[in-house]
Amino acid sequence: MRALLLCLSLCLPCLTPAVQADELSIRTRDGTDLSLQRYPAQGQYLLIWLAAGNGLDQREIQLARDLAEKHIEVWQIDFADALFQPHGNQQLRDLNPDYVADLITAAHGKTGKQILLAAHAYGAIPVINGIHRWQSRRPRTAYLRGALLFTPELYTGAPELGKDPEFIPTIYATRVPLFIYQDAKHHTTWQLPRLLHLLENNAAPVYVKLLQGVTGLFYSSDESAATEAALFDLPIDISRHLRLLTHTSTPLTALPLPKTITAANKELDSKLVAFTGNSLPPRLDLPDIAGKHYLRADYRGKITVVNFWATWCPPCVEEIPSLNRLSSNMRGEKFELISINYSEEPERIRNFLQQVKVEFPVLVDTGGSVAAQWHVYVFPSTFVIGPDGKIQYGVNAALPWDAPEILQKLRALLPRKNQR
Repeated sequence: MRALLLCLSLCLPCLTPAVQADELSIRTRDGTDLSLQRYPAQGQYLLIWLAAGNGLDQREIQLARDLAEKHIEVWQIDFADALFQPHGNQQLRDLNPDYVADLITAAHGKTGKQILLAAHAYGAIPVINGIHRWQSRRPRTAYLRGALLFTPELYTGAPELGKDPEFIPTIYATRVPLFIYQDAKHHTTWQLPRLLHLLENNAAPVYVKLLQGVTGLFYSSDESAATEAALFDLPIDISRHLRLLTHTSTPLTALPLPKTITAANKELDSKLVAFTGNSLPPRLDLPDIAGKHYLRADYRGKITVVNFWATWCPPCVEEIPSLNRLSSNMRGEKFELISINYSEEPERIRNFLQQVKVEFPVLVDTGGSVAAQWHVYVFPSTFVIGPDGKIQYGVNAALPWDAPEILQKLRALLPRKNQR
């Protein structure tokens, strides 16, 4: 009986009900009512969590409950839903920063707590813009203590293939304390040094934690052991880093926005376009999924199509059949099609290839370093190298690769005697 009572006492914490959210409405300066989910807690911190372009993921909701159990109140808001707007990254870029600034003010006014903001991916854009707007109002006290950004994507849009993305103008005027959690295997990791350099120029206090082995912390398809471990540790980790941010000096005045920014908003390509980046392709030195080694340092003498993709990318998977047909259509020509899987484990790729027919080599870029060398930012991204060894065309979206107009463009690159 004593053993049974001991067992029951040890299990009692497991039976404690999770913190449930209640709905809260905040009225902004312009009279707009913003509906959000509040996870109440008794501690001194309040974390305002902004949804990314596709709304709140179940992992984010669970994290809010876990943080509330650790005495960190969380307000979660999906501005697209609150404003009856379509979801998407552009909605986050266009969001009025006054709404975020009003939310910061209201949160402190209602609770008296220290306020921090958080978001992942493109949700970081309204976080940074909103903080700058709040600082521009010249508040009397520094109750806003900083922000947690998870693999932030602070870009004006998709860059032209082979070129670096441009940062939003507010990055050039940001100096609030930040803590960045960066998924080490995410395709934006190679842009992190650029971001840190800009923030350091603003004298912004920035702390960084690289999440090794993680592709997408808040992406449900990433079920790796490293991601599960990071999610398990995250509530305790965040509570520790909130204290770090609140002990960092927070300026009350905003830096002026730059007068001119050359960044232009660019959508994904819808057709094969002339390549305007560095036309000399980086060398390839990678194994394929079967262990066969591929070395390509000189691309001259044939057309080479290099396709970067991942199994978790629906457009990548959708274009595979047309790439198969492209390979078949170009059989007998001086032509080579190589695909490079981005940063996935070989076992996952092999399991995928058992279900999806792929009729061209699949090279394995385990660490993602090759994609970084080619300045790949979105998936799929495909480069067309001509017989002169230079990149002639590219596209940062899925295409019907066996379409007549594409086949005509490719064959036009061949010497006349090889054209059909």
